[in-house]
Amino acid sequence: MEIGKKYKEKFTGNLDTILSFTGFSLGLFIVSLYYLINLNQQDIGIAVLSACLIYSVFRKKFKNEAPISSGKDRLRNILNLSFYLVFLISIFIYSMNLYYRPISYFILICVLAGIIASEILYVREGDRVAPILLQIFLLSILIRAGIYYNFPSLMGYDAYFHAGMSKLITDTGAVPPIEVSSKYFYYPLAHIFVSMTQLMGGLDVKDSFFYSIGFANIFSTAGIYLIGKKLEGPQMGLLAALLINLNNHNIVTGIANITPGSLVLCYFIIILYAIFSEKPGLVQTGLLLLTTILIVLTHQLTTFVVFLAIVSILAGKYLHNLLYGSLPVEAASFNYILFFVISLQTYWMFTYVTQDTSFFEMIFRPLVEVLQAGSGYSSDELITGTATNQDPMETLILHISYLALPFFAIGGVLTWFSRRDAEKIDKFSIAIVVAILYSLAYGIPLLGMRNFLTSRWFPLIGVFLVLVAASYILKLVSLFNSKKAKIPAVFIILLLFSFVMVTTPGINKDNPLVGKDTTVRNQFKNIEIQAMKTLTGAYSGSILMDSPYDSCIFYRDPGYDANNATYFDTNQIETGEISGDRMILLRRSSLKEPTSINDPNRYGVNIIKPLPVEFFNSFEAPEYALVYDNAEVLAYLKESKEVKNE
Repeated sequence: MEIGKKYKEKFTGNLDTILSFTGFSLGLFIVSLYYLINLNQQDIGIAVLSACLIYSVFRKKFKNEAPISSGKDRLRNILNLSFYLVFLISIFIYSMNLYYRPISYFILICVLAGIIASEILYVREGDRVAPILLQIFLLSILIRAGIYYNFPSLMGYDAYFHAGMSKLITDTGAVPPIEVSSKYFYYPLAHIFVSMTQLMGGLDVKDSFFYSIGFANIFSTAGIYLIGKKLEGPQMGLLAALLINLNNHNIVTGIANITPGSLVLCYFIIILYAIFSEKPGLVQTGLLLLTTILIVLTHQLTTFVVFLAIVSILAGKYLHNLLYGSLPVEAASFNYILFFVISLQTYWMFTYVTQDTSFFEMIFRPLVEVLQAGSGYSSDELITGTATNQDPMETLILHISYLALPFFAIGGVLTWFSRRDAEKIDKFSIAIVVAILYSLAYGIPLLGMRNFLTSRWFPLIGVFLVLVAASYILKLVSLFNSKKAKIPAVFIILLLFSFVMVTTPGINKDNPLVGKDTTVRNQFKNIEIQAMKTLTGAYSGSILMDSPYDSCIFYRDPGYDANNATYFDTNQIETGEISGDRMILLRRSSLKEPTSINDPNRYGVNIIKPLPVEFFNSFEAPEYALVYDNAEVLAYLKESKEVKNE
């Protein structure tokens, strides 16, 4: 027993060293596979390897969170004034450009992030944090409004369906039948929320999405601050709140493609606040149960990820009890998990995707099939990765954009597994959550299962990542002893971090600084919207167009049947042959901008490229008649042979 206890203490006391060595070896192994079998995941290997190496080198030099100054400081006042000056300049630059945000706008956004991070270093326990939280909210609103209102249309793909459902609720006062709402007939809370905002504010559906779910995603991040404050103090809480508002995954979920999952993210933060509350009691329990019921009624898969996260927290606490002898996990925690799983499973079994298939069957039937028969997807593409021909610098920036937060999070996880922090049960459990959810998010697609949509997990995982990443960034800054070094260090870290986040193609369609050849613009100009309104008002037949212009059907004439709209596939582009009588819409911008062309021979695969000039020219043939041209959109009507013979 004594020997076992001795080895256990040695293991727990050196857990961070063991894991950092394991992570370094894993990263080195992944990089080596790139040269051995052409495994195209070397960027992940380098991120893991370097994060573990940096932690190992500096782990003994990290210091506790501490403000850089205990008294008044002129630089602090300058930073505060500079924020509002730069903020006003950013608004001016944005307002002077239509359908386009120049590079100066993005640079100023990054400067604002660096200023806020610098101000955070001055915060002490007991200081007022409302002014800094206000700055974080203002920066977040500026980023999101810049994306959302740069074009008059909505942004995203799923957002159009959800906007249409919300509009129907506003117009009729009832949730549309299942034939219209599909599975969301059983998950209408987000749509009702948007409809209520629309009615109370007299807004259109675009504004109501922004003022309801968009704002909710911004202000709910105050919960991240409260959790971070409880774990390490106000500096960590504020920095975590700043990071989550800059993280591109959370920007996509919160504004670039608003769905019911966006509202689930808000509920999730509330649930975590209740779980990690300093004073758990009746109020927190009631908040936890109410939010759980709301979350089950709001979305399906994102709620499942929330469930996995909470189970992982409980597993982390149970493991902490085994390793460190902390207090046993309370029975109330198991009761809550039981309540959650019964609520989730029961509702899934009685909500239907089709007339004969429940949501539960739709999700778990493919799981059983994969376990029995193996994956139907190409393992080469799933595991090896898709090769790209992008410029090396462009590729580097794109890869950093999704590895920057995990890089800092790896260091944070190792720090929280160190002897000093691992004995704190909340930190230990959060570090375990990061490890479990990331393993599942990357592991499930390797099995060939795509029905769990793990790419949509990352905004929820990001809630935990920003906590550990903020802690690690502060530890890195603590390596410097002087104020003159600390402020530039944190300023540069956040400036570079925000730059790679806000310039990614996923949230910057109007002026992609990287990935121009693969960025598909899914926001539309007024002239493109007007063309759709005019043509659908005069023509009721089949319309063929590029994707994502088919999303603009949302703005069609009320009498036009949206089911008559289709989009180009690779066979049509290559052969130029269009079957049947229909109208063809061509946007002149698609000659220069990439579009998404469906490959009918491979499910879920799209080819990203501009439309060929030859394809445009093919409609000058006699069987096509030009019926519309507004300088941006051309419309051709294909005449049937019967009409021509007559």
